[in-house]
Amino acid sequence: MKKILIIIFSLLPMLTGCSSWEDFSLVHSPDIEQGNIVTPEMVALLEPGMSKRQVRYALGTPMLIDVFHQQRWDYLFTVKRRNEPMEIKHYSLYFEGDRLSRFGGDIEPASDSDSNLEKKELLVNVPDYDGDLGILERLWYSLGLGEDE
Repeated sequence: MKKILIIIFSLLPMLTGCSSWEDFSLVHSPDIEQGNIVTPEMVALLEPGMSKRQVRYALGTPMLIDVFHQQRWDYLFTVKRRNEPMEIKHYSLYFEGDRLSRFGGDIEPASDSDSNLEKKELLVNVPDYDGDLGILERLWYSLGLGEDE
């Protein structure tokens, strides 16, 4: 009986279609995200000539400001998902004085960013109150405690 159980448990990963023992693990390993999240929509906001303050408002505080190269800001983002290699995204900004001169990295700007920035209005028509009373209000008025209209 012990030999049969050993054979079953040794063949179980192959029978379930798992490619490795890590896939078969019952231990939860969460996705680990670190760094600055920079989206294509955020990159589309960048324009040469922007001040450092405007860039910080658009992208957030940079992950790295090198002491020796303070005119360069680096935004790094890493993601480690279970059973996948670590994904690293890098975006660099270069300044001349207080103005943004050039930028580039692994993230391409979104092409439809102008349509996302348009302010959309929503008009809602709310019907007037027609005076229907709820159960407690009807009970209140039937006892003569409510105001007569």
